[in-house]
Amino acid sequence: MEKTLISLKQSNVEEKHPVSNFEAHWDSCFLDASFEEWLKYLQWYNDKARSWHETLPIDLGSLWQPVDLLTPPFVFDVAFKWCQQLKQPMGVSYRTVEIYERFARSYCCQSLHLKTTVVGSINLKTSCKMRWQEFCMEMRHQSLLHLVSCLQIASKLENGYKLVTVTDAAMLLRQSQRPCDRSTIVNSEILVLVTLKYDVSYPPISDYVDTFICQLILVLKRKPVTAKSAQLLAAVDEIHEISLEFIRAIYFDQQLIVRKIVAGLPTETQKERAMCSHRRNSRDFNQVQFDKVLLAAGAISAATFLIQENAAANVMKELYTRTGAHPADVAVVSSVLVTHLVPET
Repeated sequence: MEKTLISLKQSNVEEKHPVSNFEAHWDSCFLDASFEEWLKYLQWYNDKARSWHETLPIDLGSLWQPVDLLTPPFVFDVAFKWCQQLKQPMGVSYRTVEIYERFARSYCCQSLHLKTTVVGSINLKTSCKMRWQEFCMEMRHQSLLHLVSCLQIASKLENGYKLVTVTDAAMLLRQSQRPCDRSTIVNSEILVLVTLKYDVSYPPISDYVDTFICQLILVLKRKPVTAKSAQLLAAVDEIHEISLEFIRAIYFDQQLIVRKIVAGLPTETQKERAMCSHRRNSRDFNQVQFDKVLLAAGAISAATFLIQENAAANVMKELYTRTGAHPADVAVVSSVLVTHLVPET
């Protein structure tokens, strides 16, 4: 009888799921009846972002070259330092980059379209070239002003944190040797909002990482407890932390990492890209760059591989079932991220 009671106690201990700090923090946000709706919301925004960028008639890759201040690494580096200075969370720097990227593309397209409409067909090529040069000059001098406006908007989308005020924005611009008065800063924020038609709530990749990890927790807790699942649940905090390190790397080294991912896609995709024009190659880059589901799944898989290698395949399978991110593509992203941050010695 004693042996039976001891074995029952041991069984109860083994079946108890560990609760991570991550799960405790996000319990009120995700682990409830509305979680599935939130996941659908993220999927919808991901599809919307990809289709929006694919239909834009301009590739900003050509814009980055003549205008150094617009390069994505510069944007994130500045936004990251500003957020540190103002004690804003990392998510605000991600949102700032997302908003600025869309603003730069939209503002460029709208500016060139308006100029083209005015000049009509008279000397169109020369007029477009002149307008392009004017736009590049404008963005060169106004980029930090627009970026700080995107930071202000991003801070308003992050719940529970202090807003970046006009006074804060003026201080940041003054420190960056781009002093502006209050009315100029306010007008710049209005310009960003109007250009984007007030559609500024695209979630950053980190939101997808948080959601997918919550989903994995739910899936694991619905299944019978095994030693592997218990170890995976116990490592959730570490997986989350390393996943966010990978996401930070994607924002810092976006061009390099995304190009490596595109180059590593399955063979048939490579053949298709080889047969297409340069414009199609640019769209392939954009399709990966703005596919947050794929990048988040790759970051989680890479983190799992580093912490619990034997569970990585199962995690990719679950992510495919729940999010549609194909394991072959996720494996490419995961491999690129691991080799980028953990180079072989």
